[in-house]
Amino acid sequence: MKYWNGTIAALLMVVLLAGCGKKMTEEQLRAKALNFENKEQWQEAAKTYEALVKKYPESKKIDTDLYKLGVIYANNLKDYDKSVTAYKKLVENYPKSSYAIQSTFMIGYRYANDIHDLDKAKAAYQEFLKKYPKHELASSVKWELAHLGQDLSEIELQLGSDSLKTAEK
Repeated sequence: MKYWNGTIAALLMVVLLAGCGKKMTEEQLRAKALNFENKEQWQEAAKTYEALVKKYPESKKIDTDLYKLGVIYANNLKDYDKSVTAYKKLVENYPKSSYAIQSTFMIGYRYANDIHDLDKAKAAYQEFLKKYPKHELASSVKWELAHLGQDLSEIELQLGSDSLKTAEK
């Protein structure tokens, strides 16, 4: 009986240790995410970036991970709501990030062009102009605001009347 108790205890320890698995470091998770990206396994890449963001929120590279997550959700998985969520988290939690301005723009862009929520797009674009009125993207934001809800085919491209008159002659 003692023999079986010892064997059962040893087996339980092995199962418990194997079940816990090896915890991945931040760099291992990031390498795994990049590997999924390289293989164009977008769902797995997104899940891995999500795990990375959740597990290592204080990382110096987490803003890059959130930005990549937003890009993958939008460009590869066509999940624009999750893309906006990633960008918002980046802007709110890491406002000094080099990706914060681009992410602020992308929030408005996704609302306007992919989600088609013009009220949220307008609010996001106005927030961009409030925060970054002199940024090079401000002119793009103003253009987007002026044409919210319009199809590109409805927008008359203004190439300059002088160049059109010259071309007509």
